[in-house]
Amino acid sequence: MIIQSKGIKNTSSMGARLNYINKNDALVYTKHMFSYHDDIEGLENEFIQNAKYLEGARGSNIGFSETLSMPISENISKEEQVEALKVLIDEHITLRGFENHPAVIAIHTDAKHTHAHCLFSSNALFGTQRHRVSRKTFKKSQVALEEFRNKTFKHFPKTNHYSQNKLEKHIKNAEGKMRYLRKAITDKQKITSTFKHALTKTTKKEFQEYLKNKNLIVYKRGAKTIGLRDTAKKKVYRLNTLQPGLRETYLAYEKKLNIKLSKQIKQTQEKVKPKPVLKKSKQSQKK
Repeated sequence: MIIQSKGIKNTSSMGARLNYINKNDALVYTKHMFSYHDDIEGLENEFIQNAKYLEGARGSNIGFSETLSMPISENISKEEQVEALKVLIDEHITLRGFENHPAVIAIHTDAKHTHAHCLFSSNALFGTQRHRVSRKTFKKSQVALEEFRNKTFKHFPKTNHYSQNKLEKHIKNAEGKMRYLRKAITDKQKITSTFKHALTKTTKKEFQEYLKNKNLIVYKRGAKTIGLRDTAKKKVYRLNTLQPGLRETYLAYEKKLNIKLSKQIKQTQEKVKPKPVLKKSKQSQKK
């Protein structure tokens, strides 16, 4: 159903989209606009003028381009598909919260899938707030619109592109992608990264001081449990839960430091070791 949604950031992109959707055989109509549907320059100027009310608002999009598509059906006429698509577009506008937004809608019937191109202004008519929606909310609107179509037009082929299970998967993937794009990391990931950097220190003193500055200390419980205590947040993290193999890495590092420290102590002791006093022989004493 809603197969595409893209932001429009500048006037040239808006003009290009308006030119593309205004095909000769397309059914084009507008909402909350004063120019005729075939007046490309007039429509473009209205989008631009309405975007000026967003001065200082967060974001950069002046509009949105969204595409709705009907499933292929040989038993449903193009005319009936167009009428159904009009109803679905109105429902889509409600679900997306675009009721008061200037819009240009073009329904195309020249492809196998009867589909509609919808251009929406980022803000409501004369509105000073940019419309923003999370990926999760957008995915939910896809599910709702598909359910509405299946219930309202029961003689149309049913689709299941946006089921709840698929929605959850889409949301999980989308959120993972956004974390990657924003380079956002969890507290565990931050602590793991900090601890791994601490393991690059060449002395035990440097290692301990670095962790202390990060409000972390190493704790041991029994023979096997080794972890980190966050003194600021009062939380504890086991090394094995932070990252598999991190405990073994730390033990090898600790062993290396202890061996190095033992060598240093031994070398220091050898340097300060007093020379043995040679005893004088009896003959030299008599002389």
